[in-house]
Amino acid sequence: MTRLLILLFAIFLPATAAQAKDLRGRTGVGFNQQFGHVSALSARYGLPTSSPVVNVHLEGNFGLDTGPQDSGGNVFYGARVLYGVLAEDNMNLFVAGGVGGLTNGDANTVRVQPSMGTDFFLFGLDNLGFTIEGGLIFDLGQQSRVHTTANMAAGAHYWF
Repeated sequence: MTRLLILLFAIFLPATAAQAKDLRGRTGVGFNQQFGHVSALSARYGLPTSSPVVNVHLEGNFGLDTGPQDSGGNVFYGARVLYGVLAEDNMNLFVAGGVGGLTNGDANTVRVQPSMGTDFFLFGLDNLGFTIEGGLIFDLGQQSRVHTTANMAAGAHYWF
């Protein structure tokens, strides 16, 4: 009986209109793992554009891996540009490009990453965005080599 009442209550709740997320001129603070190996704090800023469906973001990242010295000690810093290619109800699909540095003891690596992902917002949590993305990682190390890996990542940002 309780399940039936909950179902009837949910059916008769008024639905709210869903709209594409307009993040222009807003700042998002959160975390992500898009560059791999190190979870990073990140800040995003939505650049002002002439259209609410065109979202261009600048993102800065900084992360520390504080695990044991043999597996930890990584420091990551970097920046990305994200360009929204599709704006749907409570979801934005984007392509991104980023450059960063990864330091592990004496080894320094320049990391370049093209990627594609989505930011989605759950109904009722209009300012909390969740990110899922995938991309490639090109590592340029001290031994003049390029290392390529595929990377899947997740994150979350709260938008002010």
